[in-house]
Amino acid sequence: FDIKTENGCDDNGITDADIERIQGYFKRDSKATIDLVDASKKLPSENVNSNGQALFLEHIPKALVIGAKDDFIVDEEGVQETARYFGVEPIFCDSPHDIMLGNRHTNGA
Repeated sequence: FDIKTENGCDDNGITDADIERIQGYFKRDSKATIDLVDASKKLPSENVNSNGQALFLEHIPKALVIGAKDDFIVDEEGVQETARYFGVEPIFCDSPHDIMLGNRHTNGA
């Protein structure tokens, strides 16, 4: 769906031209891809303790897990699961999936 405002932007401040330009950067800069179907078969990880936390937590620095309230790619359950895996509480921004893009980019700053 494509919700446009009077300035030709969607409700997140991104124009179709912006999206095309940004996707061009991703295409140019991305050499590897993520096979989401394969990844979903391996989630949640079985290498966790009884609290759902990674077994290697004591060997890594504390993580920061940020979710976006208007994310239609990674749902809240996925963010909560990721935070639990890393032994932290997630932070949710009032933003779409690409937190630093669009007119709400300052919410993630």
